[in-house]
Amino acid sequence: MRDSNLIHPSSIRVWRGFRNATYANDRVGFVDKLADIFIPLTCQAMMPIGLRSYIPTLVKSEVQGMPDEIALVGYSDQQAYYSASHDTVIGRAYGLLHNEVFNFSHDGNIPPSRSGFPKVYTTGPLKPSQAYYFSGKPINWSSTPVAVFVVPENSTEEQSKLIAALQGAIRKNLITEAILVQDSASFVLWLALKVVGNVPEDIQSLTCEKPGAIQSFSVPDKVMQMWTEGEGGIPIKDNETLNLTLESTGLMRAAS
Repeated sequence: MRDSNLIHPSSIRVWRGFRNATYANDRVGFVDKLADIFIPLTCQAMMPIGLRSYIPTLVKSEVQGMPDEIALVGYSDQQAYYSASHDTVIGRAYGLLHNEVFNFSHDGNIPPSRSGFPKVYTTGPLKPSQAYYFSGKPINWSSTPVAVFVVPENSTEEQSKLIAALQGAIRKNLITEAILVQDSASFVLWLALKVVGNVPEDIQSLTCEKPGAIQSFSVPDKVMQMWTEGEGGIPIKDNETLNLTLESTGLMRAAS
């Protein structure tokens, strides 16, 4: 029987978010909004209508141009994402919620938030802001340990070395998948690991040794069902990655 939780990497939305002008000088307020509303609501609103995997990371960096939050957002296929986001009231409302905390304007000095589906990497330099995957193997991301790297922009030579290291790690079965995206001021890399914390040495040296680089390993956690009594949000720490699922029980007690 086919595992319904398997997700092909081409069905994973790759998100890089930058907080908007309202929160430009209020990071505490931004983080509170993510923890109290935005991150738990992603699970509560979207998992019942198609979201299968949600892996957000709260990023804190002194390097200019690094994103404030990143995430892998997985669906069964791309059409499931579009249907959930555009063909349902809750999906449209959830989409509008992004504007409360994230910047989407190309004006001013705050980079616009971005998301998109990755393409399979074949050859040549990475196209700016286009995400890529490397193995194309469907996996259950919710039960897979994930390593995350957010690194200041690298040179073309460094980019080529990292791509070769990722291809080699997959060929040698050291990792299951890699998703990589290069933006103007940083690149973000997600690795689906075989063993928690076990990152190949060459990948480690090409990411973590750069000044200002951030490394994080996913921590499994659960979000309460919507309408559950005593919802407290989902606390998240700086540079922490959560691999979130939705509680199967806990809906508000029916009125007697």
